[in-house]
Amino acid sequence: MAIEQSEPLQRILRGLTAGTDPGRLLHQALSAAVQAARGNLGLLLGLVDGVGTPLASTGTVPPLLTEVADAAIASGRLARRSSRDGRRTAVAECLRVGNRIVGALAVAGSPSTLEPGPLPLFADCASLALAHRPAPVPTSATEFLEALVRVGSDLDRSSVVTRMLEAAEALFGARAGFCAVTDGAAVRISHIRGLDRETVSIASRHPEFRALITSPGLRVDPPTHPVVALLSDGIETAVGLPLQADGRPLGHLVLLLGEAPQAALRVTLDAFARYASLALRSADVYRRVGDKEEQLAAVVHGMPNPVIVVDHDARFVMINGAAAELFELAGAFEVGHPVTGRLGNRALEAMLRPDSDFSQQLELALGRGEPRVYHAAVRQVASLGGRPLGRVLVLDDVTTEAETHQMKSDFVAVIGHELRTPTTVIKGYLHTLINRGDALDANTRQLALGSIDSNVDRLIRLIEDLLFVSSVDSNRATLHVEEVDLGELVDTYKGERVSVRRPRRELQLTADPAKVDQVLHHLVENALKYSKGDVRIEVANRGDEVHVAVVDRGPGIYSGDVARLFDRFWQLDGSSTRSHGGTGLGLYICRRLVEAHGGRIWCESRLGVGSSFTFVLPRYPPEVGDVDRTARPARDSAVGSSSGR
Repeated sequence: MAIEQSEPLQRILRGLTAGTDPGRLLHQALSAAVQAARGNLGLLLGLVDGVGTPLASTGTVPPLLTEVADAAIASGRLARRSSRDGRRTAVAECLRVGNRIVGALAVAGSPSTLEPGPLPLFADCASLALAHRPAPVPTSATEFLEALVRVGSDLDRSSVVTRMLEAAEALFGARAGFCAVTDGAAVRISHIRGLDRETVSIASRHPEFRALITSPGLRVDPPTHPVVALLSDGIETAVGLPLQADGRPLGHLVLLLGEAPQAALRVTLDAFARYASLALRSADVYRRVGDKEEQLAAVVHGMPNPVIVVDHDARFVMINGAAAELFELAGAFEVGHPVTGRLGNRALEAMLRPDSDFSQQLELALGRGEPRVYHAAVRQVASLGGRPLGRVLVLDDVTTEAETHQMKSDFVAVIGHELRTPTTVIKGYLHTLINRGDALDANTRQLALGSIDSNVDRLIRLIEDLLFVSSVDSNRATLHVEEVDLGELVDTYKGERVSVRRPRRELQLTADPAKVDQVLHHLVENALKYSKGDVRIEVANRGDEVHVAVVDRGPGIYSGDVARLFDRFWQLDGSSTRSHGGTGLGLYICRRLVEAHGGRIWCESRLGVGSSFTFVLPRYPPEVGDVDRTARPARDSAVGSSSGR
């Protein structure tokens, strides 16, 4: 090394040892570098908040010098640039503190004389001077408070930690650092500044690393500490600041400073850590509140029931999809707007007002087209201290329950009528026989007794129908199956208005003959009751199945009613039912009897043309429900008086 190059280097090193102002030493290093490289301009660029900032220069700085310095920082090695006219060349070497790039030293001069060889030596000297710069102390309380305000200006946890590290660099000259956050019983490194993650990862494996991030108070470790040496190559001092609020640990902030902080700076660092802890806790609280709100929103929006949440002033807070569809609302766009006039129902809107009785409940019809019946209930939302925050409206669709209740009411009325008619006839004839029986001739007495007998049978059949409905609903229906000739069974229905069309040969199948007869009786009785023309029974052999259809030429059935014909407690209309009698249970009983055999039943109908009721039975039914395969000695009589569409 030439003597003219070594003397400036030795002078700078002696200045560092003697405690000379590092800023002055930076200027000396830059001037010596320009001279040694035979240039005419120099620039010393430092990284502040990740942005290149001029620290020293030997004159007016042309863009070429800044460009080459930025290139050296970006690439991490010597960079060279030339002007467009080729008259000037610039070279730059990056400055490093440990493994970190903290700036660049750039020199410009003539392309024919510029010599970049000495540049790395002077860059190392400048790096040492940068490392020995004293930590800045806030010049005023205002500066300190402004930095703290920037830390707490965001409620996002990640942003708070990032601003925390930025403020530590601005206030205390922290050249690097990281934040370790407490996550339950574990501690993890969440943010790193000025260090590469691999360096921190290597240091974290050292046995003494945990003590660095778990100290109960401010901790200062010298460059010779084994963990600090790994982080800074033995150049900087580590300062550990515990982050805690309300006695609960939140994490630890570790900063790398140029020198150990003095007493005054330690007080400031403690105050900084306390405020940073509060900002971090606020971010955690905000995150937990946000999580709770998201959970509540997920629950509300996941409910199939229409749900509306309002605040204390009856303004929309939350509207789930079902409510938005029912009331034709714009969902999130309605939030903040008053409820009044938006639900299309004054009673519901009144329930959500803060001055109304929130304990009331309503049952009302809502929706366009075919309105559905809803049960509306409102509950007050209050804080833990009891302060009212708003109200929540929940609507339950009770359309099916309301229809079922109405059908049950109608069914009870029908049953009352069906019981009253035969009992009135029986009572009338018995009264006549008791009071004037001896005076009546034999034919009249026989007529009265025959009428009593038929009406008693009618009552028995009605009771059997009710008992059967109860048994199938409780899964207690039993089939007594045997080999039966379906053709022979169907032939018993031939009459003046009933004809049969079936194959001539026997139609043997395994079934409960009484139950099959019951199905036929209901269908044939319905066909005769609701039509004035002939009724035809058609039987077809389909191999493993037998199809039976009862066809009439009555008025037909409206297509919208066909789907519900086989439902329990459902009838076509009151006037038709009352004019023809019946309970409306007949087709429901048919469906359940056919299904008990493993078959199916359906209806095809055209208005003004007629109807066809078809059921299909397998030749050998599967084991469905309780099946007794022991033949009975006698078959029950046909049951059909409770038919009715």
